[in-house]
Amino acid sequence: MRVVEGAVSPAAGVLGLLAAPVPQDDRLAEALQAIDPAGLPALLERISFHRIDGLAHRAVSRLPHAVVDPWLRSALKRRAQRCAAATISQALALAEVLEALDRSGIPVVVMRGVGTIETIYGDPSLRPFEDHDLLVFPEDGEAARGALLRLGFVEETPTLFRRGGVIVDLHTDPLDARRRPTRQLAFPISVRALFERAARGRIAGAPALVLEAEDDLLLLAIHLVKHSFDRLVRIADLSHFVFHKRGVLDWNILARRAESCGAARLLGWALETAGLLGVSVRAIDLPATGESGALERYLMGRALALRPLPYSGEILMILAAPAFRTRALFLIDALWPESERPRGRWDRASALPRRVFDLALGGARQAAARRRIR
Repeated sequence: MRVVEGAVSPAAGVLGLLAAPVPQDDRLAEALQAIDPAGLPALLERISFHRIDGLAHRAVSRLPHAVVDPWLRSALKRRAQRCAAATISQALALAEVLEALDRSGIPVVVMRGVGTIETIYGDPSLRPFEDHDLLVFPEDGEAARGALLRLGFVEETPTLFRRGGVIVDLHTDPLDARRRPTRQLAFPISVRALFERAARGRIAGAPALVLEAEDDLLLLAIHLVKHSFDRLVRIADLSHFVFHKRGVLDWNILARRAESCGAARLLGWALETAGLLGVSVRAIDLPATGESGALERYLMGRALALRPLPYSGEILMILAAPAFRTRALFLIDALWPESERPRGRWDRASALPRRVFDLALGGARQAAARRRIR
């Protein structure tokens, strides 16, 4: 069997039981009953940090009322309801955008967001999101921009558009290489190939291209690593996708596509974390821990303990890059993206200490936030 259902890892704890795609209600009931009522606010804070409020509500809803503290059950229900309301509102706005792009003859792929909710979860209360990531051909970027402006969106940055509480992030490549060109250099993914393999479908009830399952999974995996395994909900996205698409995925095709764009190790690392939520993959070779470098083993050990280090995804992507020159360029780009560097050699030199300070401060804040929710 290519996808194996197993037990949620002890490292994932009660959060893993709440977010797992396969119910493990007996273990969850036992874990919840072992928590002192005074510790429930801290549990709720951890649930919120990892953005699994909706998944947690669904999980506790399966349990008898006597098992779940009434305050926790009520708090999770309200959060799930707010998430559902927000998702429905955002989906209506997305449908308007997709219809406008369709009228303009612009093919578009919805990455994550409403697309993830509809293709993976099927319930608007289960997965929060902040913006709509839309992928178009590079040659259609300007036309898509015009369509958004005509709908009343304001261009806040060259790719980010806002109208009230609706944010559209317009991509012309799946890895945001416009801001970070070395991502495309290290992991070249053809937008044209993605679109040629995609099928016409509907997202939020409006026309859009739907990626093949193998392409969708590969992009989810890269996205998870790129974000340094920072929130359990991203691991849940991957785990639920693998579990629900287990009869559709062609693992040989997936492995070939990952290898062709240099992302095989990224895919392996991401699928390794899916095992935290009880979904193990036996179809393709995962990175062999014994052959991995010490830094790689340390970073993945932290990720598998749900204690990832800040910027660990960037470091892993550097390690997975195919050549020393590409790794060096990726590192420079990660530390200081070209689009954020001041013009002029003197201005750059004087701004460098501030950049180093900002990176260190950002990492310290991320680490502090994680310590607070343990």
